[in-house]
Amino acid sequence: FGFFSVFPADAISNVSLIKGGFPARYGGRLSSVLDISLKEGNMKEFEGEASLGIISSRLSLEGPIVKNKTSFIVSGRRTYGDLLLQPLLKLSDGDNLRAGYYFYDLNAKINHIFSERSRLYLSGYFGQDKLYVKDKSEYTYESVTYKSRNEVNIGWQNATGALRWNYLFSNKLFGNFIATYSKYNFFI
Repeated sequence: FGFFSVFPADAISNVSLIKGGFPARYGGRLSSVLDISLKEGNMKEFEGEASLGIISSRLSLEGPIVKNKTSFIVSGRRTYGDLLLQPLLKLSDGDNLRAGYYFYDLNAKINHIFSERSRLYLSGYFGQDKLYVKDKSEYTYESVTYKSRNEVNIGWQNATGALRWNYLFSNKLFGNFIATYSKYNFFI
């Protein structure tokens, strides 16, 4: 709804916008490219950051798994407009109406250094948006009681993962070997 960035700032190290004249690594794109790089995690010490807001919260943790060799970063956030809306709905319609919208997302990355020439990265993103309405009503007409119950759920989920091995063959030649996974799910 325009309140939140698509990308959580806690997990991003660099953003570049390329409007034209793309480098070959982008494979002949026809429009602009937004290149976003995740942080690699702190190799030396554990640190974290949290924020509790009126309509959302976020948490970011990073640190070494093996000092100066392997690090991680995990960053997540969730909105809770759905939870804030419930008391207002209860005042207006008792327990007969429940509705809300929320999203959550989680970014995670592990970075391992084999040597000065070789690094391995494992990263993932998981997120879901959900809009729901649950309504029940009861009325009597000509001595007959009618009950109605409606439920609507609309949502979408994303999951992506990447395993990347970066190897420096020489000062002029390097290789990135990447395996990726991506899944999108829409439900109604």
